[in-house]
Amino acid sequence: MQTEAHHRSSVVASSGAGPLRSHMLVPSLLILGVVVASVAVLLHGSPLNATALLSVLDDWNIAPADASPVQLSGLFAILDDPDLRIIAWKVALFCATLPSTDDPPRANSFEAHSRDAILANLETVEPNWRWTVTADGTEDFSLMYRRQQLQSAWLTSVKHSVRLYATARRDTDLISFFFVLTGQVEVTDRRTRKTLCIAPNHVASVRQSAGNRMAIEPGSSWLAFHIPKPALRRNFEDLTGRPYVQEFVLPPTRYCDDNDQGLYQTLRQADRDLNSTSLAATPMLAKAHQQLALVKLFFTMPHNLADAFCQPASFEAPRHLQRAETFMRENLTNPITIEDLAGAAGCSPRALQRLFRTFRGGSPMSVLCNYRLAAAHGAINAGWTAGITDLALSLQFSNPGRFSALYKAAYGLSPSSALRFAHNDGHTEKT
Repeated sequence: MQTEAHHRSSVVASSGAGPLRSHMLVPSLLILGVVVASVAVLLHGSPLNATALLSVLDDWNIAPADASPVQLSGLFAILDDPDLRIIAWKVALFCATLPSTDDPPRANSFEAHSRDAILANLETVEPNWRWTVTADGTEDFSLMYRRQQLQSAWLTSVKHSVRLYATARRDTDLISFFFVLTGQVEVTDRRTRKTLCIAPNHVASVRQSAGNRMAIEPGSSWLAFHIPKPALRRNFEDLTGRPYVQEFVLPPTRYCDDNDQGLYQTLRQADRDLNSTSLAATPMLAKAHQQLALVKLFFTMPHNLADAFCQPASFEAPRHLQRAETFMRENLTNPITIEDLAGAAGCSPRALQRLFRTFRGGSPMSVLCNYRLAAAHGAINAGWTAGITDLALSLQFSNPGRFSALYKAAYGLSPSSALRFAHNDGHTEKT
C-alpha cells in the first residue's frame, strides 16, 4: 500500500505539476476525471489514450499550453483509484443527460390530480410564478398542461378544475398572449394597481413584471403564446424595415373561433402539428409556425402595429414629433443633442420631451437610441459592416461595450453573434 502511494506521488511530481496540497488534490482529480470519463463516454468505452485525449482537448481549446501525453499518462495512473473513477463516471453521465441548447424542441406536458402534484409541476414548468392552488370546497383537483417549443417562442395549452393564484417573482422581457376559452384570467399590475380581465373568447397581452398577480377561475382553459420582447421587436423590424419604438400592449380583444385565417387557429394548428410530427422534422416546423404566427399577429390582430406603420405620417403623431424623428433618421451618424432636436422640431425641449413621452412612451434620446440600434441591426444583417467597434463609433456610441449591452437587450443576442450569424447565412446563400 505504501509502495502504491509512493508510486502515485512520484507520478505527480514527474508530471511537472509541482507540490500539491492534499486538500487541492481531490477536486483537481475530480475535474480531470470528468473530462477523461466524458471523452471515454464519447468513445463508447474505448481505452483511455493520452495522445488521443490531448488532441481532443486541444480541439476544444482547453488543453494546457505545456501539456504532453506523458503528463496525461501519469495522471491516468492516479485515476486508477476505483472510487475516483466511479465518481468521475457518475458526474460525466449526469452531465451527459443535461439538456443542450442545440437539442431539438420537445413538448413538455403533464397531468396532475392532487394539490401537491399540481404545485410541484407548475413550479417546474412556470418557475417565474409563485403558485397557490385552491379547490373552492370541492375535492376535484385536476390540471392538464401541454407546452410546445417553437423557435424562440412557445405555446402552452392548459385546462384545470382548480382555482389558481400566482405572483411574478421577477421582471422578465417576456410577452404572453392569453387566449381564454373558458373561465377568466385576471392580472393585476403591482405598479399601476390596475387589473386586466380576460374573459372567454378574448385575448390580451400580459407582461411578467415582479409583483404582478394573476388569478384564474376554476374550470378555466386557455391557449397562451409566449415570446421574448427582443424576438418580437426583431421580427417586426424585419417585416417593416423600420425601427420598433412602440411598447406592444394588446388590450382584451375578442377573437373569432371560426376564422381559419386568424392567429388563434394558426396557433392551434401549430400545437397539433408539433404534437404529432416526428422529432427530426420538429425544428423546421417550429420555426415555420413561429414566423407565420408573428406575421398573423402583426397584420391581422386588432390594435396591432400595422396601422402605425401603414398609415400616412400625418395620422401618427403631431408634426413637431414627426420633424424631430425625421431629423433623427437623417443624422444617425452625427452627434445630436436635445436642443438640436427641439430646434429641428420647432418647439422647446420640454415640449418635445412631453410629446415623446405621450406618443412614443419614452424620451427623445431613448427613441434616438432605438433608431441607431435598428440601423446597426440592419447593417449587420445586410453585411455592411466588418467590425462591431467601428459600427458602434459610426453611430455615435462612444462606448462599444455599452453598445453591445444595449443591442443584446433589444435583439436578444450580442452584435458580434448577430454578425457571425449574418456571415454564415450569407455564405450559405452563396453556396
